[in-house]
Amino acid sequence: MDPSRQVAETRLVEDVVVAPIPISNPTVGTGLAVVVMPFYYLGEESPLSNTAVAAGYTSSGSWALGAAQTTRLRGDDLRVDGMLAFIDLRYRFFGKGSNAGTAGNSVPIEQKATAFVPELLFELRKHLFLGVRYRGIKVETSLDTRDVPPALAPILDLTGTIASSGVGPVAVLDTRDNDMNPASGWLAEFRSNFAEHSVGSDSTYRSFTFGANHYRRLGPGVLAVRGYACGASVGTPLFDLCLYGSGNDLRGYEVGRYRDRSMIAAQAEYRFPLGGRFGGVAFAGTGKIAPSFGEMGNEPKLPSVGVGLRWLASAKARVNLSFDIARGRDDTSAYVYVKEAF
Repeated sequence: MDPSRQVAETRLVEDVVVAPIPISNPTVGTGLAVVVMPFYYLGEESPLSNTAVAAGYTSSGSWALGAAQTTRLRGDDLRVDGMLAFIDLRYRFFGKGSNAGTAGNSVPIEQKATAFVPELLFELRKHLFLGVRYRGIKVETSLDTRDVPPALAPILDLTGTIASSGVGPVAVLDTRDNDMNPASGWLAEFRSNFAEHSVGSDSTYRSFTFGANHYRRLGPGVLAVRGYACGASVGTPLFDLCLYGSGNDLRGYEVGRYRDRSMIAAQAEYRFPLGGRFGGVAFAGTGKIAPSFGEMGNEPKLPSVGVGLRWLASAKARVNLSFDIARGRDDTSAYVYVKEAF
């Protein structure tokens, strides 16, 4: 067991974050969410586990209800994670590629989704985990087809209900000193999805994501850097393409305004104390999206820069409430959320 990781000494330690959170997001507008997040130890030598239950509604008419579980067992030899969510998402669809929406072409789209994604990881050696993930998603897509711009006419056949069901291997390298707000270490994660008819999927396709984060103390604060890549095969459904701006890769973009089968992104963030429970961040990054990795060189860069404010909601778990202002290629956006961007 790595002594630098946060552990319980002789008894169960508990903490609970309960927060009404204003939502500000360029994709779904403004609104309110309520998050309940208890933290607990499942064994004296295991890192913190937590359960998050959240519900929210926004000005676009979007709503979501979900639960996520992070479980650390046997001194972190076993990880059982997952999420269950019900979502009604209403936003603007701009098409595919890095030039989507540049001429103002978009249509209202609604996607009702149910997602169930459990994951099981075993520690193969110190800090290295291997396992498997199941990913079941059912999405009903509808479009406002009135006055569709000619450039978006091909999307009219994307309406209807699609079920995607797949499994794939997962590999994680995790040397962070804390899961919620690390100050040192690495987190590298590879996840893949093989959607097959044999496991209940309506279509067959492949996808993967790879992200690598590094954290180190620098002066009074922490420097965090991240690289990310996403790839998807031909025939991947609209909702499973690489979505620029999702998972905060990168902030300052409507999620899905730029989507395609390949994506890369890199960013750096400096996190520093301001006094008391408050802290600040400054971040910048860039990335690209394209039909394939071989075509990345022909696509324009999609940069991001911004600043943010942090408020320590749980000192025991080191969980922050976060507020960011980010400028992308097209717009300036505000974000409010729990934890760090990465």
